[in-house]
Amino acid sequence: MREALKESRGGTLIDIEVVSNSSEFHIEYNEWSKRIRLKITSPAIKGQANKEIQTFFKGILGEATIVKGEHNKKKSIFVNSSIEEVSNKLSKILK
Repeated sequence: MREALKESRGGTLIDIEVVSNSSEFHIEYNEWSKRIRLKITSPAIKGQANKEIQTFFKGILGEATIVKGEHNKKKSIFVNSSIEEVSNKLSKILK
């Protein structure tokens, strides 16, 4: 899971891939793509999926911003937390 995280100035970048319009919310690590996979219930229409993604990350890591891939399934999220803190919190969720 650590491969999906990159240190960035003032925080951490999290590489994710999104499956929108799922029947339930689910998070897992995709070893093949080296990204955190989020299955979300919102459709990818009018920013609804992005809003759900940001709300999820804000809930566990504080402020979260989509910095790459706003209109793509593959995205990068910036959070104002150290890579160690992000890794610890995501490890607990991914178990």
